[in-house]
Amino acid sequence: MLKHLHIENFALVDRLDIDFRDGMNTLTGETGAGKSIIVGAIAQLLGEKADRNDIRSGTGLAVIEGEFDIGDNAEISKALDQAEIDYTPGAITLRREISLNKSSKTFINGQLATLTQLREITRYMAELFGQHSHQQLLDEKNHQGFLDRFAGLSEQVEKLRQIFQDWQAAKQRLTRLESKKETEKNERELLLFQRDEIEKAKIRIGEEEEILSEKKILDSAQMLGQKASLILEMLDRDDNAALNILGGCRRHLNEMASLDKKLEPKADLMENAIINLEELRADIEAYLSSIPDDPERLEQINLRLDELYRLKKKYGGSEEMILKMLEKIHDQLGSKLDVEEQLKILRDEEKRRRHEYSALASQISDRRKKSAEKLSRVIEKELELVGMNSARFEYEFIYEPDPDGIEFDGRRIRPNPDGFESGRFLISANPNEPVKPLARTASGGEISRIMLALKAADKQMTGKHKMLLVFDEIDAGIGGRTAGMVASRLEKLARTSQLLVITHLHQIASLSEHHYAVEKIESGGREKRNVVSVRQLDESEKKAEIERMLSLPENSKV
Repeated sequence: MLKHLHIENFALVDRLDIDFRDGMNTLTGETGAGKSIIVGAIAQLLGEKADRNDIRSGTGLAVIEGEFDIGDNAEISKALDQAEIDYTPGAITLRREISLNKSSKTFINGQLATLTQLREITRYMAELFGQHSHQQLLDEKNHQGFLDRFAGLSEQVEKLRQIFQDWQAAKQRLTRLESKKETEKNERELLLFQRDEIEKAKIRIGEEEEILSEKKILDSAQMLGQKASLILEMLDRDDNAALNILGGCRRHLNEMASLDKKLEPKADLMENAIINLEELRADIEAYLSSIPDDPERLEQINLRLDELYRLKKKYGGSEEMILKMLEKIHDQLGSKLDVEEQLKILRDEEKRRRHEYSALASQISDRRKKSAEKLSRVIEKELELVGMNSARFEYEFIYEPDPDGIEFDGRRIRPNPDGFESGRFLISANPNEPVKPLARTASGGEISRIMLALKAADKQMTGKHKMLLVFDEIDAGIGGRTAGMVASRLEKLARTSQLLVITHLHQIASLSEHHYAVEKIESGGREKRNVVSVRQLDESEKKAEIERMLSLPENSKV
């Protein structure tokens, strides 16, 4: 329950302090008096995003503060504990500061808090319904949320969303690992090919240098043979050959040495020279006979060199690098691949998450179907109380087929974060008319009454702690007898909740327990600005205000 509201420098408010009471509190005033500004200030306390444009012109800081009586609400206490915010049992103070030049600040019991923490706590304290809140019913995506609240499934659906998220994350990890497995398989096949390619080549360090030398000889065999033959001719195969000439020299030198002993050493040198030349001739003859003339061997060498060049280019530029690469490949192939074990773990996790999701989604689906029937009966009864006597109200369940989805009720459907199904409200406001989608057929006045009926049904069935319910002109589009019925329904709802109702209808205002008049007055001082004023009316003032609301314009005809 909102006990006290303080507003300062917000929109057209200079400074306001309002004490609210239990039961139904109504705020009335002329159009444009500033009633919705009060609602806007409360919306800030409930976690609406701050807007610097809401700061009163000429000031730099808007302040909104609310004191709430939360009783023994365990959900709020739990949220405060999770946010690590100190509190006195039964009471809580919320404060928003909207700064023109700095970031806006949120305080809970004087402690700085985040907007997320504020929203988490206030969702158990208050709800706001306005003319724009009707858009909630016009958007069919919100309909299942209404049903889940009525069925008391909100926490279970939130849990299901988390399970769904965990399940999808497991599926993504499994997909990535399966892709990785395929990649590793391809990489392993490549490594095996490279290993076999290098091992088959039987690389040996120094081989390239050896066969290049052999190739050089094979390429020059003809020239080498010609040169060797020429040398042999010059040594002894011609009359003027070196050995023949040296043989004559030896005879003459020996004859001279027989006469002069001093020439004997020279004769020995000559003999040695001839012996060396004869050995050279023998070696050249042997070399000549050994010169290869093998085109097949030359072809083999050329093919081998091509293979070595290709492997060097592919694996590192040298025989040493090729062999190091082979060693590295062996190490990679020898490393144990644990992908299969990981896949097994992830498949088990995905299966477990899927089963966990399916089990809870099935339970939620059963609860929704039972609650949808009950909700239809309750809403139809509530609509009778607000003048829609012949209305029929139903909830249509919608399932999206998916051949790869989860089997449910004999068919495969696409799972989603909120469960197996989505849905929408159907209504028929007139007798013997088929039900049709509410968002397409209901009028503005009907939407207002349906919203009120849903809230009444929610409070009737869920048995929640007393909350603040703010209705900002939810009575738009209705009047006469229907307005009186809506007023009676609001009065009844006020027995279980604190209501703050912005209204133009005298039928509602007359049934309120606490009446507040909202008006624009001229501020004091030299500025002479219009500011919003709120005052609580006593019985005589309330009577006068209702008479104003009942008054007809001049020259009007009844």
